[in-house]
Amino acid sequence: MTVELRVSGDPEEIDIMIKVLGVVFDFTGTGQVFPNFGRPGVRVYLTARIPWAGDPDRPRRGDGPR
Repeated sequence: MTVELRVSGDPEEIDIMIKVLGVVFDFTGTGQVFPNFGRPGVRVYLTARIPWAGDPDRPRRGDGPR
C-alpha cells in the first residue's frame, strides 16, 4: 500500500518532518524540492509505503515484541 504525500513549509522543517515520518514509512521518489507559489517556503512530493502492509505476520515498528 502506498500513499502520495505533499509536504510544504520551511526547508529545514521539512527535512526534520521527513526524518520523523521515515520511522514509520518507507519513502520512494526523488524528494525533489519545488518553490511554493504565492507563499513562502518549498514543497516536496513523496510516495510513502507502509512497510508491513499486506504482511500481517511482519512485526510493525513500534509494536514491540510479539
